[in-house]
This record gives sequence, structure tokens and C-alpha cells, in this order.
Amino acid sequence: MSDRAAESAIDRIREHVRAQVARTSLRKVAKRAGVKVGATKKFIDGSVPYERNLRLWKRYFARELREGMAGGPDDAVPVADAAAVLDLLLWALPEEERPEARREAVDLFRGLYVRRSRTPPAWIEDMPDFDDTPSPRFSEDDEDDDEDEGDDEE
Repeated sequence: MSDRAAESAIDRIREHVRAQVARTSLRKVAKRAGVKVGATKKFIDGSVPYERNLRLWKRYFARELREGMAGGPDDAVPVADAAAVLDLLLWALPEEERPEARREAVDLFRGLYVRRSRTPPAWIEDMPDFDDTPSPRFSEDDEDDDEDEGDDEE
């Protein structure tokens, strides 16, 4: 009976890992758990992990439970909307400082939820790396509007 209980616990961990990989990426989950990417892929595909990796998966899952990550995240706010709000809130910072400020802001929000033993919203975990995400800029149409106003004065 303990083998059966152990199997259901592993299956629960495996399902959580699959869900996290679906929400983020295989690499991010493997890194967070301390397991190699290939071993993570095999684990979510159903293979029985080596003893060392099984210990790492158990620690990872326990940490996820403790931090409130093993519950279902609230996905009411789309990632794109959350990113746009962050961009608006951080607009006054120089553009070269914004990527780091965005990471800090996301980490602050994650900490708010974790300290309250709540599952952070999906946008916190799904937020893209900001080095690759350009800040919103005014479109050329917006710039043309300013020029049109100058034409009226002539």
C-alpha cells in the first residue's frame, strides 16, 4: 500500500511539473527544481526518475506548496495587460533602467503573494524576460498629429 501511495504522490508532483512547464517553460521549471532539462522532459513524459532527481522533485514540490505555487493561479489578468500596466507605472524611469525595474516589480508582487501563502497570479510567472521586450513607444501617427498642429498655426 505504501508503494501505491508513493506512486500517487509522484503522479501529483508530475502533474504539477507538467502544469508549470505548460505555463512557463521546461528550462525554467528544471532550473527552479535543480534538475537537468532532459531529466525534466523524461519525468513529465512519465519515466521514473533516478533517486537523486526524485528527491529534488519532492523538495521542489514541497517548496511550491509552501510558497502557494502548487495551487491554481488566478489568470484573470492577461500577461500582456499586466506588462502594459507595469510599463505605464515605470514610464518615468529612464528606458535603460526599465528592464531591471520591471523584474524588481514582478519579484515584489511575487513576494507579496508568497508571504501571504497565496498562489501568485499567472501573469507573475508568465511575464516575459524584459530584456527582449521593447518598451511601448509612440507610433508615427502620434508624431504626425503634433506636426499637423504646427501646420494649423501657419
